[in-house]
Formats: sequence, structure tokens, C-alpha cells
Amino acid sequence: MDHFGIGQALSAAARVYFQASRRSGRTTSLVESLRDGDRVVFTNENEARRVKNMCLERNVKIDTFVVDPRNPQKVFDRGTPRGRSLFDHSWVEQFYINAIEQCVNDIDHLQRETSGFGEAHLETRRKAAEMSKWLL
Repeated sequence: MDHFGIGQALSAAARVYFQASRRSGRTTSLVESLRDGDRVVFTNENEARRVKNMCLERNVKIDTFVVDPRNPQKVFDRGTPRGRSLFDHSWVEQFYINAIEQCVNDIDHLQRETSGFGEAHLETRRKAAEMSKWLL
């Protein structure tokens, strides 16, 4: 357990920032920066299609790719694009939230696994009792 609540505070701060950034022109800025051959990674097919259509209106041909931010290694499944690889802001936001949540889970795991046999380590109390039978 994150005794100090740092993970929850970081998650809340990130969510406030992400919400405050809505309607600020990030997608428009991304579309204007794209060139032929670039690839953009998205969290969902609808947004990928929308941005691709916006680019076609500018006569720019891009590749889109939908990848779950919880499994970022999938970006390598498509090979290397002719141009740059970029990530949509929604993908980046979700990636950060997942990373913060994973840190919180890692701290919880570390605390559980390194605690003694008392209340802080309830999940392994039976295991500890069994092991103590074999220790002298």
C-alpha cells in the first residue's frame, strides 16, 4: 500500500490535466504536423479513421494503427513506416495512467511480499505458518 497516497495523487493530477487539455487543439496540431508516410498510433478505430480522413482532406496519406496502451510492444507488429511514428494524445494519456497504476500495484506487491507474518501480510499468513513448521 502506498501509505502516503502518492500514486493516487499523481493519477488524480494527471486526470485533471488531461481533462483540462480537452478541446485545446491537440488533434488539429497533430494533423497539421503529419506528412506523407507518417504513422499514428491510436487507442480506438473511430479516432484513427477520423484523423486519417482529416489528413486526406489535406492530401496527406498516413498510416494508422490501433494498439492497446497496456500492451505497447504491439507497435512493433507492423514494421517500420516510411515516415515517423507518432502517438495520439489519448494513447499517451492512457499509457501514463496505466504506468502510474502499475507503479501503485508494484508498491503494493513489494509491501505484501516483504512484510512479516502480521496483519500487513494477510495473504501469505497460511504460507508463512506452513513454512514456520519446517524452520528450526
